[in-house]
Amino acid sequence: MQIFLMKKSYFTFGGEESYSIDILGKTPIELMAERLGAELSDSPPEVHGESRELVVLFPVYPFITARALRDFCSSRSGSFAFEGGYVLRDDLDKEEVAALPVIPVGNAFGTGLFRLEDLPAVLTRAARESARVWLSRGVLAEEGAEIGFRVEIGQGARIGRDVRITGESKIGEGAVVTGNTLIEDSEIGARTTVLSSVLKEARVGADCTVGPNAYLRPFSEISDGCRIGDFVEIKNANIGKGCKISHLAYVGDADLGEGVNIGCGAVFVNYDGRRKCRSRVGNGCFIGSNCNLVAPVEVADGAYVAAGTTLTRDLGEGDFCIGRCRETVKKGRDYLKRT
Repeated sequence: MQIFLMKKSYFTFGGEESYSIDILGKTPIELMAERLGAELSDSPPEVHGESRELVVLFPVYPFITARALRDFCSSRSGSFAFEGGYVLRDDLDKEEVAALPVIPVGNAFGTGLFRLEDLPAVLTRAARESARVWLSRGVLAEEGAEIGFRVEIGQGARIGRDVRITGESKIGEGAVVTGNTLIEDSEIGARTTVLSSVLKEARVGADCTVGPNAYLRPFSEISDGCRIGDFVEIKNANIGKGCKISHLAYVGDADLGEGVNIGCGAVFVNYDGRRKCRSRVGNGCFIGSNCNLVAPVEVADGAYVAAGTTLTRDLGEGDFCIGRCRETVKKGRDYLKRT
């Protein structure tokens, strides 16, 4: 029995054809080809003059097995068509193939015909199968977690039910990923915890905490022992060991040394309307709350930038910078009392 797999769309959703829908890292065509050993073809094979048994399938049964297909075909004689394909055992021309009666499949293949209404059930089944695979490898992946087939996860890791991990992502041993987390083509180090955050093409070292609601954009490099807190966004930045960026900060196009503290509301101002510029912060620096570092700027080791400062010049080693005006108080000028 020779199996050919044709590309054909049964629905389009969000601009994606049904044969290209992502089912935890693989398309329906990839899943079927892997399970059946099918040959991919852009057009149906020539049938006239052939004496061999040919099975032509469309990507509508992503979880079909070779045994189920063989049992289904052997239970019938002659050529016949069914929902999602046809079997050729006779010398037929194309017109005769098109005229074959269609036999209902029912539950013979374990899944319904792959229409849009089947997609939620397909994703649920894929997640369930994925969870069983990871449990056999010493990973606790709760049912509901979506883990792509190309993802690598170390032993002892725990993946929560609302997590989605895709692409070439790697999760280290003993890591904990929970909440509504999305990880795409990123790496998480051993014993690192990620809670309700988004990571895209980012790398996080070992023994870190990320989130909740952190956003690590492409080319973010987080070293070991860092704290990336709630509502922190990092983009194209290198964060040294032991840094703390605890909340409400934006670090973009920057290089941070080791042991740097970034206060609440700090912003690395990296764009002047035309170009992106980088900033550098040395080891052991303290950047206070509500500070703006206007790139390009360099802060040497051990420097201290007081809260509320907008920094536009370089700082030397151990410098202290305060860049805010003194408070001005005008007595009896309360706007609300005068209106």
